[in-house]
Amino acid sequence: MDRRNDDRSKISVYRSAMLRWSGFEALCLIRNISPGGLMGKLHTSLAPGEPVQVEIRSGHEISGRVAWSDDGMVGVQFDERIDVLEVLHAPIHGEPGLTQRMPRLRIACPVCLHAEGVRQSLTLVDVSQGGAKIETDLLREGDEVTLGIRGLDPHRGVVRWAHSGRAGIAFLAAIPFDTLAKWALDRQAEFAAQDRAGA
Repeated sequence: MDRRNDDRSKISVYRSAMLRWSGFEALCLIRNISPGGLMGKLHTSLAPGEPVQVEIRSGHEISGRVAWSDDGMVGVQFDERIDVLEVLHAPIHGEPGLTQRMPRLRIACPVCLHAEGVRQSLTLVDVSQGGAKIETDLLREGDEVTLGIRGLDPHRGVVRWAHSGRAGIAFLAAIPFDTLAKWALDRQAEFAAQDRAGA
């Protein structure tokens, strides 16, 4: 009966979410969601039963387990049934001035920033399809910049906020989902390999 109810209440969507498991996090493009789970596009394979956390909006995590994973798609069964409409329209939390609907990947790595003819090497705090947060106290709101992240094309953007040693940049053109999803998995696999080599 629950399965039939889920089928009737399934909602087709096209929205990026964050999937976290075992110290990794990845972008997942949700294709449909119901009170009991979701199906989405994921650029890696996970073992059935793997515990995961799904973040559709910042600050709102849903616990679940991998039901199946095949051919770039994944099915997640939630630990507890959810109110789909409430989750999809949950309040957005984020830094002042850079409210993002897109999930942010928390991957600390070096970046190259070009601003007003000056080139700086800085550290990335997180990145989404629509923007990035970096560690710096040299930028001001409204500055136009170009951000270079290894493995991604340089992206032009505008500083939306700057305080407390950090700044939020909104990109003028979004990073394509597949490009950012693959980049994030590659970087995390690289960092994991470095950790193993240094252990």
